[in-house]
Amino acid sequence: MKKFVFSLENVLRYKKELLDMLKNEMAQLQMKIRELEEEITRVKREYSDLNRTLTLQMKTGVEPCGIAVYKRYFVELDRRTRMLESQRTAAQRAAAAKQEEIVHMKSDISGLEKLKDSQLKDYEAQGRKEQELLVEEFVSRKKDASDCRTA
Repeated sequence: MKKFVFSLENVLRYKKELLDMLKNEMAQLQMKIRELEEEITRVKREYSDLNRTLTLQMKTGVEPCGIAVYKRYFVELDRRTRMLESQRTAAQRAAAAKQEEIVHMKSDISGLEKLKDSQLKDYEAQGRKEQELLVEEFVSRKKDASDCRTA
């Protein structure tokens, strides 16, 4: 009996490679999201620290142009925070879409693996039937040969 060959083995292998690529892309997106969150936290911390510094300087007295410099920098930090949050939202959307792709690919792979298992079981059952037929044929030939000798 010839060796079992799953006709869609190449497709299964290709989909597994695609799944690995999707997982790598997902890991990169998650890393980007973490980096953006860390940067947002850092910018907000800087804003808070500068606000505290400005409050202390205002208690001791500060020139109006000094306050204007702080205010411009606060506006810049706000703009930067909004930009980073927008990038994070876009990265999170991309990660959600990538997760959907991963789930779909896993489903495809699972279906192919179930088909392969089913075909393998059918192949093995066919092999057992062929073996049984060979044994029956062998036994009947032995019986026929012994009947011929006794006659």
